[in-house]
Amino acid sequence: MLTACFREYFEASMNDPIYVILGVQGSGTNLLARLLTRLFGFSIMRDRASVFNAAGRLGPAPSPRDVEREIARFRKLVRPSRLRRMTSKYAIRNREPLEGIFSELVPSAVNSGADFARLIYAYRAYSLGASHAGIKSDDLWENIHLIDHVIPNRRVILLTRDFRDNLVSISGKRFGPIEPLRAAHYVKNQIGIYAREFRRAGESGHHITFEALLNDTRQFAEDLARHFSLKPIVDLDSAIPALQFRPNKIGKWKALSQRELSLCEGVLHAELIEFGYQPTTPAPVLPSAVDMAVATARDTFKRLPQKLRRLGERAKTEA
Repeated sequence: MLTACFREYFEASMNDPIYVILGVQGSGTNLLARLLTRLFGFSIMRDRASVFNAAGRLGPAPSPRDVEREIARFRKLVRPSRLRRMTSKYAIRNREPLEGIFSELVPSAVNSGADFARLIYAYRAYSLGASHAGIKSDDLWENIHLIDHVIPNRRVILLTRDFRDNLVSISGKRFGPIEPLRAAHYVKNQIGIYAREFRRAGESGHHITFEALLNDTRQFAEDLARHFSLKPIVDLDSAIPALQFRPNKIGKWKALSQRELSLCEGVLHAELIEFGYQPTTPAPVLPSAVDMAVATARDTFKRLPQKLRRLGERAKTEA
């Protein structure tokens, strides 16, 4: 009976687009995913792009053996061993919506990587009773060049955050660059990849700012609904005022020294202008080779505790 119900849902949603959230790490994509879920009934799969990458490996015409291999690999992500849950960042944490999927995810149902991805995204949405299926991953940039083969029918939502605040957020995380100038280069590289895909999407794409999510949530919701012909699942007049956001998330870049700020704005000058953020410096001040060498050396030193902490955590779990 479950299979019959899912098949009916799957066939009815076959022509519906998959929504793809694109945004640099630290830009607020988790917040956007929560708002899409709460206000519009989305199912947003967050799996470090595991399904997307598997579909990319399968391509347009996989062999039956390749399909079996990827299904087996996905099974280990959904039903990981205890050790894998503790040590692997790729184990899927929220597994409940995928319980029962392996009755549907069988080789005979997969003729392409796109079939593989759509079936998994659709099953999760079906399991949650969601109106729309979407994905969000900080790792999509690695294989986003395969997106036409993986999600041919899609809508793209690009989220940007003032790139100066974005780099400050990056420098405070437990991964990646800590030194602001190195973090600025990280942000520049990531937004470059995502912005190209957003531009390519044309009318199938929509740009949202982190600042709008916080300061003008109602306008964000109305703009999104109008652009993609979506209907809220809640009364926006009552649901939006009830939302609570963590404070002090805008303008944190003002704590940077003037020297750091001018160099970071120099790196990100074109991106700030393109997406409507006003630089404090009238002309870009590009870092010299010496500036980059010093920043790289400092960053390497500052990241040692990150690496040692990870090694300690891994040793503790394996002991």
